[in-house]
Amino acid sequence: MDLYKKSYFLECEEFPFSVVPFSNMPDRPSKPHTHDFIELVYVVDGCGEHVYKGHAYPISAGDIFVIPPFIEHDYRVTGSKPLDICNVLFLPSLLTSELQTLSSVTPFVNFFYVEPFLRHNADFQSHMKLTPLEGQEVKRRLDRIAAEFNQKALGYRISIKALLIELLVWLSRCYEERSVAPMSHPSESKAIRQLCEYLDQHYDQQINLEQVCRMCGMSQTSFTAKFKQTVGKTFIEYRNEIRIHASLKWLRETDDKIIHVAERVGIQDLSYYNKLFKHYLGLTPREYRVKYRLPSGK
Repeated sequence: MDLYKKSYFLECEEFPFSVVPFSNMPDRPSKPHTHDFIELVYVVDGCGEHVYKGHAYPISAGDIFVIPPFIEHDYRVTGSKPLDICNVLFLPSLLTSELQTLSSVTPFVNFFYVEPFLRHNADFQSHMKLTPLEGQEVKRRLDRIAAEFNQKALGYRISIKALLIELLVWLSRCYEERSVAPMSHPSESKAIRQLCEYLDQHYDQQINLEQVCRMCGMSQTSFTAKFKQTVGKTFIEYRNEIRIHASLKWLRETDDKIIHVAERVGIQDLSYYNKLFKHYLGLTPREYRVKYRLPSGK
């Protein structure tokens, strides 16, 4: 088993930090390894398994989790495309005073310190499955941190620390909203995560609550409660956010009529699509297209 050392991966002793994007390829599995620093991992794209303490857990785009130092783990790709992750690496000494302050905040302690060490007897409940819009926000924040780290402009270290603190606080709030508790039926939790992976790929299909309850083998009452406990949103909210998020690309990159964009993502009612879009993004599809249209769009 390899040990990844801070002296190689982090910038320096005075600023023990790094951002490392990595693509796990289907034909090149990673090796079991450990490291002497904290690793905050966000799954950007793809699907696979995270082998943690000898147990394999399914992961896919939108998952975010913390790996403490000296814990053996590795990744396996289960799909046909790469498993893309973004690793934020640092030592606690980077944010000594800030972490002391945050440690008084229960949701932060639960997500960042307590939960990672409970994974040996919980079905990987410590990771959060972000909604598509939450994932978009995390990606935006990580991109800003990576840009500061790569460009190393004046004051970049201070900027990175501030952005990292903002990210950790934001994740703590997401964690608090979910009110995650260990589930008594890990198989139900796994079924819901597999359903989320299915929805991520088949958002354009007409899938209703009754159908997904049958898919998971759960009653509607039980499914509704477990889904919200696991994901932090209702099934309908999650499905709608996936659809709205998926439609953004078509608005930016094509001249398709808005009704056709809505239909592409499984929404047949244009007024309903407009209403959902305004609810989640604060502007209409037409306004979004005007504001974010790519110059190369056809």
